[in-house]
Amino acid sequence: MDVDYPTLIKSPSGSDKINESKFNTTSTKGFQSIASNDEEYSSECEAIVYISDLPSSIEDDLYLHRLIENGLEKTFQIKPIIIQCYSKLGAGFMHLRNNQIKKRLIEDIKRMVLDLSGGTHLISFSDMIELISYIVIDTTNEKNDVNLPKSDEILNRWIKIYNGEKPRSCEQISIQFPNIYRI
Repeated sequence: MDVDYPTLIKSPSGSDKINESKFNTTSTKGFQSIASNDEEYSSECEAIVYISDLPSSIEDDLYLHRLIENGLEKTFQIKPIIIQCYSKLGAGFMHLRNNQIKKRLIEDIKRMVLDLSGGTHLISFSDMIELISYIVIDTTNEKNDVNLPKSDEILNRWIKIYNGEKPRSCEQISIQFPNIYRI
């Protein structure tokens, strides 16, 4: 946006008069900084760090949340916005204020020690998490031999059920257990 400069106007009486229009103080640079702040804010909303190797011995997810939060604040001066723990899965995630903190956690810190009553436990931080699922097809009540689906059939069904989200692979875990697939 351009700034309005004062213009010189000849009055009918012959004297010069300066017409001062009000200056618009918002320049193009101002709009660019506003836009970059919006981009920074939107990237802040996406500053998610995954936590893996959570101790399964702690069943209280809120207690685990507090342990991680206190450890991050005291040791690294990091205050997460949200921490969500799933001790049964051994994983969790947290939202952070910006991508700089995320980068620091993932690339520099990488791990943190939790002080537990029975000792210590090491947890890890990453920008992605890999979950492994197993599909077991129950064939115990079948009287005849069952034609088990092929891996690509299971993948196609998975994609239909989970709205197009495709797993990296699907395979039978062994010949001894042809009814168990790892996704």
